[in-house]
Amino acid sequence: METKKSPIWKKTLSKGAFVVACIVIAVILLVVAVLITLRVRRGCVRSGASTAAPTATPEPTPLPDRVYSADRHPDVAPPAEALDIPADRAEELGDELSDLNYWIDLTPENAEGFRVVRNWKVGCSYVVENGKYYRLGEGEDGKGVVDVLLTDLDLDDVPDLLYTYHYGSNEDTVSKVGWFRFDTHESVLSDFAQKDGFFSLIEEDGRYILCRAVRDADLDTGTFGLTVTERLGEVSESMGRIVLVLDPKPTPETVQ
Repeated sequence: METKKSPIWKKTLSKGAFVVACIVIAVILLVVAVLITLRVRRGCVRSGASTAAPTATPEPTPLPDRVYSADRHPDVAPPAEALDIPADRAEELGDELSDLNYWIDLTPENAEGFRVVRNWKVGCSYVVENGKYYRLGEGEDGKGVVDVLLTDLDLDDVPDLLYTYHYGSNEDTVSKVGWFRFDTHESVLSDFAQKDGFFSLIEEDGRYILCRAVRDADLDTGTFGLTVTERLGEVSESMGRIVLVLDPKPTPETVQ
């Protein structure tokens, strides 16, 4: 009995279906393998992150290598009548105002046309320009101006004087920042302050950095030095006010 052969197109179709089925199965297996691999990797990352130990706290921002010294006396003691001190108070102070040894010259090295002087017994400080005395800071007690920088804080091409000062008595003392404008001959005083201690100023690439400092004083002559101990942030100007942008505090990082 003769068997009936299947048509050629049926054989071709069955072979094609087989090939397609193999491709589909291969694709499914590949997708499954990729998904399993991704899940395993995610599990490893999570496991590593949960067990990783934090690094040590980053080193603090390096402090500028600067010790500021005020060891000069002015050539002439200011006349009492030129100062904003009442006559009876000036008479009471007597030699403390007239004796040149009680005055310290804090003028920046790059200054032209003015001087900065401070009386270390009374605690008052002045900019001297064209024979006139303009008061810096506030209060008679304390140390008065302790640090100065010639700047252009508001970027108007007119030089300004940025300074730190100290006032108060006994254990109730305060340090603040002042900005003396030569165009108005007036000071703008900072809202921020520090109880006790001293402020120092550092210039870095046209930026003005405020730092805490230790004052090493010679009580017999009124001269002193400031040693920078901690960087606080950047001082800038905004809408006629002194602004302090604090440095970010260092935070531990996690090893990934």
